[in-house]
Amino acid sequence: MLSCRRKGKQSIFFYGTNRSLKYRLKHREINADLYVRMISEFLITALRFSIICALVLTAGGGSPPSARASAGPSSDPLGIPYEIRLQQIEKGNHVSNPSFEQAGSRIGTTDRSEMPDGWEKVGQQVQWVDAENGGSPDEVYHGRRAIKIHRARAGEMDAAEGILSDYIPVVPGNYDFTYAVRLRQVAGNRLRLGARLGDAVTVQVLFFDVEKKPLNAAVRNPIGGNLIDTSDKSYTFANYWSVEDFDWARVRARTYNYPFSEGDLPDGTRYVRLFLGLKGTGTMWVDDVTFRYSKWNFSALERLKPYFDRPLSQLERLTPTPREVRPVREIAYLDPGGVEGTAPLIVLPDDPAPADRSAAHLLEEKLNASLSRLNPAGNRPELKARIVAGDPDDTESSAARLVFSIGRNALLRKRGTGLPLNSVSGKPQGYVIHPLDSGPCHVVFLVGETALGNFYAAATAAQLLEEDRCVYHSAAVIDFPDFLGRSYLLKPWETPADIDRDREGLERMSRLKLNKIYAGYENRSKAWYQPTALFKSGIADIGRRCRENGTMSIGMMVNPYTHFEAGSAAEALSDAIRTTWTHGDAASLDTLQDVFRLGLDAGAGTIMLLADDFVPHAGRNRKNYSLYAPEDRKRFINLQNAQAFVINRLKTWLDRDYPGTRFEFCPPWYANEFIDRSEGRAEIYLKELAAAIPTEVAIIWTGPTIRSLSVDLADLRRFRDLIGRWPMFWDNTLYARNLETTVYGGYTAHYPGKVRLCNLFEPLDVDRPDGFDGLNHGRHLYMNAAADSEVYRIKFATVADYEWNTSAYHPERSLWKALVTSFGQEGAKEILFFNEAYYGLYDVCMRMEREDGDHEDLGRRGIWWLARLEESLLKLNRQLPANHALPVELHTHRDRQKSRFEGLTRKSSAPN
Repeated sequence: MLSCRRKGKQSIFFYGTNRSLKYRLKHREINADLYVRMISEFLITALRFSIICALVLTAGGGSPPSARASAGPSSDPLGIPYEIRLQQIEKGNHVSNPSFEQAGSRIGTTDRSEMPDGWEKVGQQVQWVDAENGGSPDEVYHGRRAIKIHRARAGEMDAAEGILSDYIPVVPGNYDFTYAVRLRQVAGNRLRLGARLGDAVTVQVLFFDVEKKPLNAAVRNPIGGNLIDTSDKSYTFANYWSVEDFDWARVRARTYNYPFSEGDLPDGTRYVRLFLGLKGTGTMWVDDVTFRYSKWNFSALERLKPYFDRPLSQLERLTPTPREVRPVREIAYLDPGGVEGTAPLIVLPDDPAPADRSAAHLLEEKLNASLSRLNPAGNRPELKARIVAGDPDDTESSAARLVFSIGRNALLRKRGTGLPLNSVSGKPQGYVIHPLDSGPCHVVFLVGETALGNFYAAATAAQLLEEDRCVYHSAAVIDFPDFLGRSYLLKPWETPADIDRDREGLERMSRLKLNKIYAGYENRSKAWYQPTALFKSGIADIGRRCRENGTMSIGMMVNPYTHFEAGSAAEALSDAIRTTWTHGDAASLDTLQDVFRLGLDAGAGTIMLLADDFVPHAGRNRKNYSLYAPEDRKRFINLQNAQAFVINRLKTWLDRDYPGTRFEFCPPWYANEFIDRSEGRAEIYLKELAAAIPTEVAIIWTGPTIRSLSVDLADLRRFRDLIGRWPMFWDNTLYARNLETTVYGGYTAHYPGKVRLCNLFEPLDVDRPDGFDGLNHGRHLYMNAAADSEVYRIKFATVADYEWNTSAYHPERSLWKALVTSFGQEGAKEILFFNEAYYGLYDVCMRMEREDGDHEDLGRRGIWWLARLEESLLKLNRQLPANHALPVELHTHRDRQKSRFEGLTRKSSAPN
């Protein structure tokens, strides 16, 4: 699913916007005193003071001073004028005749049906098939025509045969390249070597300069520093051994995985040509080729600025986005300034479940907040929403202008005819909101398939209540989720205050319709088998709160290998640590059960057994995970047998003592890239393990790599074929692009220039196949992040938006409504200005660390960005309530980069 899509005549970049909202960065004037204060912090000598002051004063307050160009536009996309970048993205697909529908002819030929327009045939085994003229419908993905390549034989020296595009004019930058493909019985052309497919399925982007001369495609891989060929986009199928049957799917042409910046063009590129073909044997069909300028040529501010000038309606703010919404009308449930009146009524079922009571309390809280604003001085009779259970008196319910009826209660039986309950039948988390006028009373029926569905109906209805007026924006809603398991992570607890913070976060996350909270993984220590008293009390406390609210369940995670150091060699382990926990020892298994029991007795509905990152390895290859205890080697022979024994033992115990508990397992080889590096052992392990454990045990997968910003069906089907079931996806992407570490970082570690595309409040922004929820085991997804900060709570609002309704999800729109809902429209804008300045300063620091020579212009630019950060913090402190957590968090970010910049400035100014 591409993140940038055209919808009618709306912007390709932002839904609901148009060209009149083009963005030019125009910051407000910065206070002169603030300039002086910031400049003074970086004075090293009197001479440098005078130079910097002069430079800053001439730069003005509207935009940062220009920095010396140090990289090509592909690695520094903001160096290209915004108007040019906007024109490129609005072109959409740059490929002419992408689905091969139009006929064409080449010079010197007369048969127009020989070749599709805009393409050139390479080789003799290439056919242009027509589903309506000799071909079959399954040979075409879109329209009526496609390309078919069939090779019965292929030698090692034979070139690939396929289809080559005409020259496509481009500007330097980042591009998305996808295509639809079908494969049958594909094998490599190096069979004597017993090798993987490699480039048997050959996909290339050929780069040319303005004179159409070929360009060098070698670029440096940020991990390892070696040169790789960025024109080779065959990585998608390269690590398959063979392909027996791959049905039509859209896949991404790529060179490598994160953190490599996929899709960048070499500097000087003005034309590209695309080649798709077959070098091995078998049959390949190609259709619907897309090559488009990507959103990753724009900063976060540029991507969101078009939303700034139009307020969001109450319906547009709904998070998660409901599946079907029909607005009805505004209901004023109390006249403005009115003293007399009847407060809204909330009607519970006859025997309310905990989730029903949580629904009532949520509505009560929202209603009372609005009612309290009518009498801020407290000198009039206080009106409060009322909660009643069972059958309310007709007079009582008729007196209120607004009544919320939760679940299947007496009021529903009396008046709730014609509700579209069949629309959510069989969907346990589905619900309907059905408004009904009954005289002066507006009744809103909130009815789910279950009590949890009732709560979700109330969570949606609560968002339709205005905060500053006694107005309800009534709407009819039919809704149900895509993912059934929508989770986040408890933070590591160091003090009881951390538990309190997680308990408060639980309420907020449940209102976003997240329904599972995992404990244990981030609380691990080397003594995982000896949980601390704080951990035990915290799990009991969170479990009790989950039972009370009925809207969230616990997932208990245990990794019984974390007493080892990551990357330990089995041969080098001491006897003491080797025998701490083993697979076949009865006491070891009892210990594992005891740790899981902490969560299960607190009400956990899921356990996750982890074998990631800490299983020791045998020999020189750190991805050859193995058994480490002699008694286990003697009994089980290999790792898969030992772990299958543990899994089956736990499953039997769960079925007996905790029936209905979901069981998830993370294997050591949880990413395709790890499998590729295992020298064949991972494939054997996964096949044999999966065959030995029940199919209802979910096997976890992180995608092609650890932080998989892109997943397609080539990645997914490869892992599925090894384990014989759909995996459960473990998502590490919420922090992927802006992770500030040199070991695992992305743009912030390796790509100055691109760092300005990052966002502290990065929404869930990934490429996933359509219907991704149905490609996950049990339609559950694990999101590996805690919601313990204001920044991450905003991120999780976008996660919830995606997981509930994947087809309606748009990252920028989701982030904007989350920011506006939490901080108001002006606060949302200022947060994005802060983010722009933060990564502007980050970019300056990266360049100062990497570039030799005089840093005077970079120092001037850094001072400007620091001043802009200060301005945003001052404004946010004024706009947000006193003691709000967000400015404190942003101060921490600011201080980190400020300290970094000051150190670099001192180093640059020091005499040689």
